[in-house]
Amino acid sequence: MVERNAIVVGAGIGGLAAARALSRVGWSVRLFDQAAAFREVGAGLSMAPNAVRAMEWLGLGTELRAKAQGQGIGVQRARGGWLVQLREADLIERYGNPMFAMHRADLHRILFDAADAVDIRAGHRATALDTDSDGARVTFETSEGAVSLEADLVVAADGVHSTLRSMLFPGHPGATYADYVCWRGVAPPGAGSGLADPPVWTDSWGRGVRFGTAPLVDGRVFWYGSAAGPEGAFANDTLDDVATRFHGWHDPIPEVIAATDPKALLRNDIYYVADPLPSFVSGRVVLLGDAAHAVTPDIGQGACLAIEDAVVLGIALAGAEEPDSALRAYDAARRPRTQKLAQISGRSARVQQTRNPVGAGLRDLLIRLMPARAYLNAGAETLAWSPPDGAIAAP
Repeated sequence: MVERNAIVVGAGIGGLAAARALSRVGWSVRLFDQAAAFREVGAGLSMAPNAVRAMEWLGLGTELRAKAQGQGIGVQRARGGWLVQLREADLIERYGNPMFAMHRADLHRILFDAADAVDIRAGHRATALDTDSDGARVTFETSEGAVSLEADLVVAADGVHSTLRSMLFPGHPGATYADYVCWRGVAPPGAGSGLADPPVWTDSWGRGVRFGTAPLVDGRVFWYGSAAGPEGAFANDTLDDVATRFHGWHDPIPEVIAATDPKALLRNDIYYVADPLPSFVSGRVVLLGDAAHAVTPDIGQGACLAIEDAVVLGIALAGAEEPDSALRAYDAARRPRTQKLAQISGRSARVQQTRNPVGAGLRDLLIRLMPARAYLNAGAETLAWSPPDGAIAAP
């Protein structure tokens, strides 16, 4: 069998997962990232049951569970009181796994360490891309000048504002602003005395604002707060400003904000790929993760879907005599699911961030009246996903 080689562009969660998946099915992989050095950054993220199964296919289930805190999920009012609450046991019974919360840096480290067979290079910014039916060539700008590299396959995993996506589909409008800003932080152990016990990943809803908390495995608390507004809104807000915005909200929200290191506060405008791409494949280039189908954080699936992508790509290419049919199979398997979820995430953002008092009231009433079992089953299409058994056939 001819040895195949791949270039992965982007060393985030999706790129590292793709490198691991391709290595597992016998491909030689080189991974490049534009950052001058690899740093463990970010705050927390969710690993839903579907992502846990993907990590297990990558052979990393044990490592995941050692660094992640299993928990239930629930929604509260800003002043307190549950609208809905699901226990960890409920999720395990229905989906085989709970919701896991973990620090992004821990997930990144697990995937980075698992890519020990991959040639990983920092300081490479992609500036040009050529592809045909036989392979692809990427040109990178480095500190030592431009370098062009060829491969049988290029995986574009360079994020929501993907440079390679814009090269492949110059008519695509790119990422869409989701009309809100998000702050993220991690409070030290002991700051979550008011957290639910047993642990619950909790979303709390106001009008045009929301706040979430999730305990991490080492006792720290991941939190996020968001507010509706135009791009660039609240750019100069400090941690004190965030605390003021959520003053009077239920415990432990004031406590976890106050305990957070102000220098570690993260703020981001939120974007997603609202306009569906016609394909995730062009020649021998395949788009993966946020570059293909970025979702808003409202459905907790960004990292999860990227890891799913990597697993499906690996399964499609495993044993394939030629990559083209495998890439068509990957596109057919991933595009409908992920583009649908991107649309759902955009709608969820509008509902959860609504500033309309009537709309917010109806939102809360519908959640409160929904039976817990119905709320649990509402996520079945997303959370029940499992890696395909055996080969994936091209359409």
